[in-house]
Amino acid sequence: MADQEIDAGNVRNRYFGDMTPDISLLRVFHAIMEERNVTAAAQRLGQSQSTVSAALSRLREALGDELFLRARYGVEPTEKALEIAPDIAAGLERLEQAFRSAEPFDPARTTRRFRLLLGPYAEIVLAPELAAAFAAKAPSARLEIAPIGPDLDPRHLAGRAFDLAIGRFATPPQDLVVSELFRDGFRCIVAPQALPEGAALDRDLYERLPHVVVAPPGNWRTGVHKRTEATGLRRNTAVVVSHFLTAAPTVLRLGGIATVPARVATMTARPYGLRNMEVPVDLGTFPSQIAWHPHLRRDQGHVWLRDLISGIIAASVT
Repeated sequence: MADQEIDAGNVRNRYFGDMTPDISLLRVFHAIMEERNVTAAAQRLGQSQSTVSAALSRLREALGDELFLRARYGVEPTEKALEIAPDIAAGLERLEQAFRSAEPFDPARTTRRFRLLLGPYAEIVLAPELAAAFAAKAPSARLEIAPIGPDLDPRHLAGRAFDLAIGRFATPPQDLVVSELFRDGFRCIVAPQALPEGAALDRDLYERLPHVVVAPPGNWRTGVHKRTEATGLRRNTAVVVSHFLTAAPTVLRLGGIATVPARVATMTARPYGLRNMEVPVDLGTFPSQIAWHPHLRRDQGHVWLRDLISGIIAASVT
């Protein structure tokens, strides 16, 4: 999909007609939509809660809709709010891009906020190194990471709610730029009491040991299952957990085994005193992909962020 030819002025004309609010009202709407809390939106905008509430009242009058309804922990958007949110976010982003393009991006001075959608595996292996490098090179900027859902919703990236996503996308949306970032294989983390020192982990022992199976949301839920089924490798499932970091301590207490990505095994085996061993059957490798919207192709800050991530990945495999 080509970049959407939409700006803040088009948004105002499309949704507000003759009752044209100023840009600040659109920013208030966008902040409340993302934060789902008026107080948090006010803090994010550096305004008082009463100022934001007054702006919301003007928006409701202009659009003839409540937009946000009270909820237990904040507010929930109405159908009208959900309908217009992507266009408003895109319009504000194009406006910000126009200002950003007027001056070179300097990571050492920027106060920009970068938001990433990461799958559970990508967050474990990438977030620590990325956070350290980001803080060192862009000390005044802000990095936020949110979990990706079972499927990648392109509206999150097209509307600029997030800058990019990293995970496994079986059928990535065609209107996004998607490329492979790196690949990983599989290893076993084994409790020391389950395997004598120097003993080999053969197929028979692998299939007899109690397994901790990791089944996070998304495509990972079937990835390892399909590979073990394809090879005829059985797992004696003792417990199913939803997070990779839960696997290691559970394996230790259970006296069992877990099949996890090689990078996760490297990170977790030694701290918990587990053995990091080869899977007795070759399960192959799997990709981690990066996805972002084409309208950010020439955004200098976004280019810097992508280069930073690529550099971290390159350093980790050398």
